[in-house]
Formats: sequence, C-alpha cells, structure tokens
Amino acid sequence: MHVPRTTSAIGSLTLLSMSLATIWHPAHAQSGDHNASPEIETVVVTAQKRSQSIKEVPVAITVINAAALERAGVKDISDLAKTAASLEFGDQATGGAGGSASIRGVGTSVFTLSAESSVGVVIDGVPQGATASGLMLDMARVEVLRGPQGTLFGKNASAGVLNMATQQPIIGDRSASVQVEYKGNHGEAVRTTGNVPLNDISALRISALAERNDGVYHNVHTGKDSETTNAGARLRYLLQPNRDVTINVIGEASNTRSENAVFFAPAVAYSSNTAGNHNALAEFAACGVTVSKTNNQVCSDGAELNRSQVRGLSGQIDWSLASGATLTSITAYRKRDMGPNDTTIDMSEGYDKVRNHDPYQNYKQFSQELRIASPAKQTLEYVGGLFYADSSNQKSSTTTIYPNPVLPSPPVPRSIATDNVQAAKLTSKALFGQATYHVTDASAVIAGLRYTRDSVSAQYTQSSVVSFDGFSVPATVKSSSGDASQSNVSGKVGLQHTLSRDVNLYTTLSRGYKGPQIDNDTPINQAAAAGSFQGYTVKPEIPTSVELGSKLSFLNRRLDVDMAVFHTKIKDFQEQNCTLTSVGSLSCIPLNVPNVVTKGFEADVRARPLPELQLGMSMAVILDTAYPAGFIFDNNNVGGQRLLYSPRNKVTFNGDYSWELPGDYQLKLGGDLVYKSRVRYCNSLALECGFGGHSIASLRLALRSPDDKWGIELYGRNLADKRVPNAIIYPLPGKGAGSGFAYSLGENSFRRIGVSLDYRM
Repeated sequence: MHVPRTTSAIGSLTLLSMSLATIWHPAHAQSGDHNASPEIETVVVTAQKRSQSIKEVPVAITVINAAALERAGVKDISDLAKTAASLEFGDQATGGAGGSASIRGVGTSVFTLSAESSVGVVIDGVPQGATASGLMLDMARVEVLRGPQGTLFGKNASAGVLNMATQQPIIGDRSASVQVEYKGNHGEAVRTTGNVPLNDISALRISALAERNDGVYHNVHTGKDSETTNAGARLRYLLQPNRDVTINVIGEASNTRSENAVFFAPAVAYSSNTAGNHNALAEFAACGVTVSKTNNQVCSDGAELNRSQVRGLSGQIDWSLASGATLTSITAYRKRDMGPNDTTIDMSEGYDKVRNHDPYQNYKQFSQELRIASPAKQTLEYVGGLFYADSSNQKSSTTTIYPNPVLPSPPVPRSIATDNVQAAKLTSKALFGQATYHVTDASAVIAGLRYTRDSVSAQYTQSSVVSFDGFSVPATVKSSSGDASQSNVSGKVGLQHTLSRDVNLYTTLSRGYKGPQIDNDTPINQAAAAGSFQGYTVKPEIPTSVELGSKLSFLNRRLDVDMAVFHTKIKDFQEQNCTLTSVGSLSCIPLNVPNVVTKGFEADVRARPLPELQLGMSMAVILDTAYPAGFIFDNNNVGGQRLLYSPRNKVTFNGDYSWELPGDYQLKLGGDLVYKSRVRYCNSLALECGFGGHSIASLRLALRSPDDKWGIELYGRNLADKRVPNAIIYPLPGKGAGSGFAYSLGENSFRRIGVSLDYRM
C-alpha cells in the first residue's frame, strides 16, 4: 500500500508527543507519585458488539464521552464534526434520505427515497436509518468508527459508523439535574434528567429538553428572523431480575419546528445570468438584501414552515448463559413524520418564484437483531447473529413556478405546478459473525463474514399542469417504478499484536457493502410524453479497505496516541447529479461513480500532563477522494476534483485547565480549535463552489461549587464569526443558470456568546 505525503504528518505528531512530555510536572516525574497525576480515564467502547477497552479494539475510533460532549457544546448530531477530524456533515435540512455524514471524505447525500447512508447511525444498538432525529439528549458517549464496518453493523456502514450510547438508569440511585442555557438574543434551552429507583431490581431514567434557536436567517420582507424550536424526551427502563438477565426498554419522542427558515441565503449574485433575463444582484438589492459571503438576509414573500416528529421504541434483552456467553436480542420500531412543510426556494420577490409544499414525508422502520457473544479473555472470542430490517418511505410534494407575469401569455405560462408522489420499500436480512483467535498471549487473528440479502422497490408518479392566462394545458402524468434484489458477502480479516501493555498494533482488510437504489427520476425526465416507464437500478456500493493502526500509551498512561493509515477503494460509489430543469426546478439524479479512492493518515491524542490539565487532539490527512478522470457532472468535467465535504486536512484541538479556589470552589478554563482546509460544497469548477481553509475557535469559563451541586459556565463559540456554510447551491434558484451561488447556514455559522447554569440533586 502506498500512502504518500504522510511522513510529515507522522513527524508532526511525534514532535507534539515530545512537546507534551517536556511540559510534564517535574515534581511528579521525580517523586513517582502517580496518584498526584492520575492516568487518563480508561475508555470502554462497544465497537465490536461487546464492551472492551479502546486500547484493545483493532478499529480506528474517536470516542467522545459525556463530559467531552458537554464541554464542546454538542447539542445536535452535526456538532460532532467539531470533535472528530475524519467526520464531516453536510446540510442537515437538505441531506436527503441518505443522510449527510461523511467519514474519511466519503458519505452519501442523496435525495432518493430508496437511498441509504454510507455512514451508519446506531443509538443503543438500534440502527436509525432515515429516522434519526439529530438531537443529542443525555448521551453517555459517541464512538466514531472509521472505515467500512459492515461485518458487524450492516450495509449502511460502508464508510463508518456513529455508534452512540445514552445514559442508562442506575438501580438504587435517586438523582436529578437541570440545566438552563441562555444564548443572548439567539434563544434559550432547558435540559433535565432524573434517575428513579423503583425497587431493588429496576430503575427509570427520564431526560427531556426544550430549545429555541433564533437569528440564522433574517427575512427583510417580513422583518422576522428564522426560529427553530426543538423538544424531546427519552424514557429508559432497566430491569435486572437476577444476575443473568438484563432488560432495557427505551422510548423516545422529539418534535422540531422551523419558521421563517428559508432554503439558502444568496452569497454571490451576478448582474446578468446566462440567458440575460435576470439581474440577480439588482433584484436582491431592490428588496433590501446586500449580497455577500457573510449575508444571512433574504427577501421572501412566501410561506416558511417546516415540521418534523420522531418516535421510537426499542427493547433489549441480555441473557448470560451457563457457558458464559451472552445472548442479546434488540427489537425496535421507529418513525419520522415530516410536514406539512412550505419552503420558498427562490429567496426573493419578483418573478420565476419557486414555491415548494410537502404535505407529508414519512419514514417507518422495524428492526430485529439476535446475537450471541462469547465470554471475554478467551482463546477464541466470537460474536455472531441474525439481523432483519424493514423500512417504508413515502413522500408527496408540489413545486410551483411563477414565471414573469409581464411577458405575454401565451407563450409564457402564468404557473407551472408539478405534483410528485413517491414511495419506497427496503428489506434487509443478514447473517453475520466475527471471531478473534489468540494464537499466543500477544498475537491474534481476526476473521469475520456477513451475508446480506436486500430487496428494494420504489414508485414515482409525476403530474404537471402548465397554466396560461385564462386556460390550462391538460395534466401530463408520468410514472416510473422499479425493484431490485441483491445478495452480498462482505467481511474482514486482520492481525493484532500486543508488544506490551502500552503498545498494540493491528492490520485489517475489510470489504463493505451498501445496497442498490432505484432511479425513477431519469426515465421520467427523459420521457417526452405521458406514460409509465421502468426505473433504473443504481448498483451497490462496494468499498475495500486496508488499514494499519497502533494504540500507544506513554508516561504511565498519561498520554495515549492512536494512529492509523488507510487505503480504501470504492467500486460504484453512489452519488447524485443535481441540475436545474428547463423550467427552473432542481432535479437530482442518483448515479454510480465507477471508482473512488480515499487514503491517508489519522491520529487521536488524549493527554493529562498535569492533574489539572486535560488535552485532546484529533487529526486527519485525507488524500485522493477524487472523481475519476473524465467524469461529468452538470456538463462539467470534475475528474480529479475532490468529493464534496472532503477537506484534505483537518485538526481538532481541545484543552481544559482547572484551579482549586478558596472554599473548595473549582474554576475551569477550556477551549476548542478546529482547523479545516478548503472544502468543495457543490459540483461546479467555479471557486465559489468551495470554502477556503479556516479555523474556528471557542472558549469557555466555568465555576463549580464545592460539592459539585451547581455550576455556571460562560462560553463563546466561533469567536471570529466565520460564516462557514453547511452547503452551497448553484445557480440561485429562480434566477436561472449563471446567476450566482447561495449558502445554507446553521447556528454554528455565527458567533454565539451564552451562559449556562446547572443544578444537581
């Protein structure tokens, strides 16, 4: 395997390790009093479907525990990008059914209802699919598993997995906490948890939140800011009737509502589009919007309302057998209902308005996993099981375009209304297993296989009505449907060797799999007349990855350094090509990219040089992730261009220092710094389709009471107010080809100063 230009990165990491060693407290080194400078906390993960120390697991992992999530201000799943260098997120609102996460520069952002993500999201053992809520509520930890994880986590893990665990109930403990956050003029939040012991064998844990975020966009037409409200609750029930049986039942619900939240804000507007029928710059200026790359203003005279509800229920039973093995069953049902939603896509007054109304967009998923895991610390350790999932997705939408009313009608329409009704059904069955055989006390062989059988079907009906002054043309109705079934065998082999308690080395070869999709858009768009057509099959995505890694500890476990080099080749990478149709609406076609390669170097550092000081770093150097030579997107040859949301270099730093004050109060000062090189956000060769290299800095100052009952924290995030977009779209919707570019913005795109107070009972 050849991974160029990582030598300098390894050298930089070595220099960092030496620098950390030099600032160690001399007294501690001389006295040997290690209790004065405690070891780094042992991190336990479930990356291999069993509880293990992160140092023992032959997988590249970034772990963010509950304390780190709180310090970094992680409130939404996309906030995790601040904590893991290899993890990126696109726009959550427009990510499509396939999600918007990417790991090592690879992800899926596809609108097709039959699409699935390249990055799996698993919470408490339940794959979320298209039903993930995005809210981070009462989390215990997040494990970012990098590289194909399909052997144990299934087909929607071809790039990696976000394996999350919520806080579980504690039997015999009665406690509660409440946190209030004030964000100045930009909103507030309340989060609360409670642990209730029911008896000697059971307990409840209740967690809830209510949050309001204001001011991401400002509509100069109405004078109102965008407002998003989130509310959610989770109830966990734990029952341990005896030492061999544990039962967990989890129910959750969340609601999200956004008002005045427009599609995008114009960032670049030209005085003339390609056709010469729009002066986007003047049109925005006429309604009070000064277009710039820091602009968050729009001038919308349309409805802006988006709603979403998520509901989930799962039950897990763990049964310790007489042999010492553990039998686990996880049954889950989840649904996500969106709408009715209204979006003004054109972002301005005037003509060629594009208005979108979605009566409903619903996702339902049932899943069942049954597995058995051997006892730990055996010569042969194994986990194996069965998995079944059934999903149904439905969507209805109406897009209406209002052309220039000044021009004569006919030939110019007064409106073009297109109704779309889509449905998809996905079924997956799998048999999986992975074993580790310890050849010696120091060396082990790893082998795993997964057999998957997929079925997918999708239907799409489109009805278009063109209305002129005084009459309408009869509706043009087109429909398309398709189905596909696919069997696949994926797996993993590897070697692991422990040189000492502080040095663990591994190498793995993994083959992943992501199931096929149905493309009904292409036959409908290609059809010149009404009729029924056969949908096309988008082929499965098949990654093959080689990884070399090490888990190292130095200075009596006060410095942990985990490193990995990787090379992944993806056959038939699933992408989409989004273009504007002749009437100005957005058309996104799923497709396969024949071959994509991603390779590079990663490192995670956890350090505690002083009892009062904690440091962390995550670094990724991601090479290639390029489209093959001659590949065409929207009439542009993007061969050699990086995939979207794929920075070449990214580094995250975090640090916290604490002081003991008189009266046993504790003062903590912390901060985060994220550096990211240039990122492409849309498939045009124009420089405006990317955002240049930048750094985002945040600071926090907290005071804790002597008994840790209460605390107050002042924070500042994105201190330099970098207007980093979540996505970029071109051209400006409703303004025609060659009109400019628009930014999708989020709360993290702005400076935020706030204060939070918490109280524990």
